[in-house]
Amino acid sequence: MGKKKKHAKKNKIRSEKIKKIDNEIYSKKLMELEDVIYTYPESELLQYFLKEFEYGKDKEYYKKSLATLYDLDIECLEYAIFRFSHIDNRKERNHKNFSIIGSLIGTLLIIQYQFQEYKWLGVVIAGGSLLWLFNILNQEKNDRDIAGSMLTTFEKIYSRKEKGLK
Repeated sequence: MGKKKKHAKKNKIRSEKIKKIDNEIYSKKLMELEDVIYTYPESELLQYFLKEFEYGKDKEYYKKSLATLYDLDIECLEYAIFRFSHIDNRKERNHKNFSIIGSLIGTLLIIQYQFQEYKWLGVVIAGGSLLWLFNILNQEKNDRDIAGSMLTTFEKIYSRKEKGLK
């Protein structure tokens, strides 16, 4: 019986050490998340959250990530909502503007093809411009998707925390 008590005591000490390490890791993760929300530029902010919540990871990983979001203070959540709503609104305006520009470049392509002697050069330039524009539109759409989903997540967390404080 003496060996069992020693073994149980060692396991208890080991369990406490593991909990302490887990708490330190969790605290670092929470501080990193706050740093990301407050200081990262827009492109890095979106990439961080895309990487953090991309599909294909273990269920426990997602639970820990969401738990970390829930442990943010109210001020940090408000700032995150502000940042993501600003990104979402700005990207929406850009998307509308780029759509108009795309139509104008398409019209230019048709005019260039009909009136210029070097038809193929104009077609190549205008076609390249359209491909470049569509690439920008695609990136803007992806950024809006990330910002929109994170905005919804932060709003839900904020409303739950607000209800819990009342």
